[in-house]
Amino acid sequence: MSVAVFKQTLWSKKIQNALDTLTGLRTHCDYQFDGEIKAGNKLKITGSVAPTIGTYVPGTDIEIENVDGNDQELVIDQFRYFARYFDNVDKAQSIPGVLENDSKECAKYLHEEGDKYVAKIMKTEIEKTDSKIKKGTPITPSKSNVVPAVEDGLVSLYEHNVKPTDEIYGEFSPKFYSSIRQALTEVLTNNVELAKKGAVGKYNNILVCIENLLPINTENKVKYNILRTSKAVAFAGQVDTVKAIEKEKGFGDIVKGLYVFGAKVVRPEQIYAILETITVPTQQTTQPEG
Repeated sequence: MSVAVFKQTLWSKKIQNALDTLTGLRTHCDYQFDGEIKAGNKLKITGSVAPTIGTYVPGTDIEIENVDGNDQELVIDQFRYFARYFDNVDKAQSIPGVLENDSKECAKYLHEEGDKYVAKIMKTEIEKTDSKIKKGTPITPSKSNVVPAVEDGLVSLYEHNVKPTDEIYGEFSPKFYSSIRQALTEVLTNNVELAKKGAVGKYNNILVCIENLLPINTENKVKYNILRTSKAVAFAGQVDTVKAIEKEKGFGDIVKGLYVFGAKVVRPEQIYAILETITVPTQQTTQPEG
C-alpha cells in the first residue's frame, strides 16, 4: 500500500517550517503564544490589562484585584485545511522536490488565511464606535502628504507610551509605499536584518512593509494602512494534523492538512490607522436575456 510508506512527520515539519519563514500581517504579531495548541483552545494572556493602582491609607484594608479579571483570552477557533490528490504517493515521493514544492504551495495559501484573519480582526477593532485605535483623516497618498500622515501616527503611538526606540511595523499599500519611498532612512539593499523581518526599508523606527491584504472599508471607500507594535496583536497557530488516506474508489491517495489558529487585538492603543482613499469598482448589473 502506498499509504503505508507515507512520511507523515516529514510532511508536517516541512509545512510548518514553510509557514514560519513566510512574512506578512501574521508575522508582525506577538508569537510568544505559539506552541502546542489544539482546535478550540483558549489561551490566557495575563497582564494584558493594566493593574489597578490604589492609594494606601495606613491602618485601613486594601482592595485585592482578581488576576483572572486582569487578562484576555486568545481563542484558537479558526480552522483551514487543504486536501490534495495524488495518483500514487510513493511515486510522488520518489521524485525529488515534488512533495516539497507542493507542501510549500499549500503552506503559502494557509499562511494567507492567517494574514486575512489578522486584517479582519484589526478592521473590526478599528471600526468599533468605542475603538481605542486612533486613525487619521482619509488621504490620497502623494509625496507631500504621506510623511505628515505617518508622523501623526507616530505622535499618537508615542502619546500611548510606545517608545521612540521601539520597533513599529508600517504596513503600507503599494501606492502608499511608492509615495513614502524617498523619505526612507534605510533601504532593503544588502540589508539582511531588514529582509529577515519582511521589511523593504525603515523610516525612523518604523519597519516599512508592503502589504496587499490590508483591511478595506468599501462603504467608506478607504483602505487602512497600519502602524503597530508587534505586541498589539497576539497570534498562535500550528499545523494540527497531516495525513494520507487511500481514495475509496480509485488507486490514488489523498493528502490532507489542517491548520488551526487564533488572533486577538490585545493592545489597540498600540495601533494607528492611516486612511487611504480608494476607488471601489462599480458592480455592473447583468441585463436579463430575451
